[in-house]
Amino acid sequence: MARKRIVAAVALAALCVSAPALAAPSTPDAARLAGAEKLLDAMHYDAQIEKILDAVTAEVQRSIRENLNKTLLEPLPSAVTAKIAGIAETHMRSAFNAHRSEMKKGTELIYARHFTAAELERLAALQSDPVMVKMQTELPEITAENMALSQGLVASAQAGLQQEIQAVVLDYLQKQGDKPSS
Repeated sequence: MARKRIVAAVALAALCVSAPALAAPSTPDAARLAGAEKLLDAMHYDAQIEKILDAVTAEVQRSIRENLNKTLLEPLPSAVTAKIAGIAETHMRSAFNAHRSEMKKGTELIYARHFTAAELERLAALQSDPVMVKMQTELPEITAENMALSQGLVASAQAGLQQEIQAVVLDYLQKQGDKPSS
């Protein structure tokens, strides 16, 4: 299960990296693209992405340390768990950093598709509002907390799913005359 969570975290990171490229089937007009670029600048997009990456990485590492040994007969030494957490961080940061400009361009395209040029200009102006500034400051932690919440909900659903799949496989094997080893 911990391995599945690690794979899920890596898949999520990969999806986050590739999603902007997949999300924009058509290119919005130049005014919308310029408005989206101005909005991301006003949002301090690059700094926000770095803070979000830090928070998400910390959450993945916490999850690895907390969950890795749950499915093992013998717990791994803390040095091994730390090494695995370090590998996860290295891969996540590498993936995000390798595609940072593509992510930003993809994000601009997404905003440009959803908002008019005038709306984007208004959103950029709102970025200096004190409540919006606070939201930008809190967003990395909110993202990490939301990720932990999502992982918990998925994990609780996963147990039932695994049991149902195992029952189907056992039923199939029994009908085939095979006896499962456990």
